[in-house]
Amino acid sequence: MCWSCGCNELTEKHSPAAIATPDMQAAADDAGVDVAHVVGNIVVALSRVSPDVVKHARAHGSPYAACRVVKTAAERRFTLGVAYPAMKADVRRAADGHRDFVSPEVLEQTAWDWLVKYRDVNLFHKEGTVGHFTPTESYIWRGPTWTVESPVDGKPYVVRKGDWMLGGVWDEFGWALVKNGLVNGWSPEGGAKRSTPSAERLAQVEV
Repeated sequence: MCWSCGCNELTEKHSPAAIATPDMQAAADDAGVDVAHVVGNIVVALSRVSPDVVKHARAHGSPYAACRVVKTAAERRFTLGVAYPAMKADVRRAADGHRDFVSPEVLEQTAWDWLVKYRDVNLFHKEGTVGHFTPTESYIWRGPTWTVESPVDGKPYVVRKGDWMLGGVWDEFGWALVKNGLVNGWSPEGGAKRSTPSAERLAQVEV
């Protein structure tokens, strides 16, 4: 697509100065990263622009004016969220047609194993993107139901007993992605063995 104007052209330049997908890929190849990293670096750069540049962008209605949001002196770059909910069925069916859920017991053991053996967090499930987030909190929520408004999108989210919570601190690159809504949740990787739940267990599932 044309990255500079937002049109629907995928690879064609509609003007000599337009930035198209091949240009972004070439920049990524030159830097030895992928396109996602190039976008992240651009977001970080935008967060550092001078007040005069931001003022000019706002005056001309640029949507990028809102990207100047990182204030490293005042912010701790900390996020906390549900890494995986307990007893909540997937919103969408998997490729095999199932809507899976995990029991509190299995989720608790998974959370413990991750903290002891792994502790790595990557970006967008891409290899080579570990290191932008340092986990500082990983635990099972054992309190009453907690409804909290997300500072990322302003929507209310519910944390229930048994949910796996994960929190930590981002570096400047990752924090810029969080602040601009490009990173807004956790998506655990790994394998699992599916079993057939009992009718009693199914009755406990949040759908």
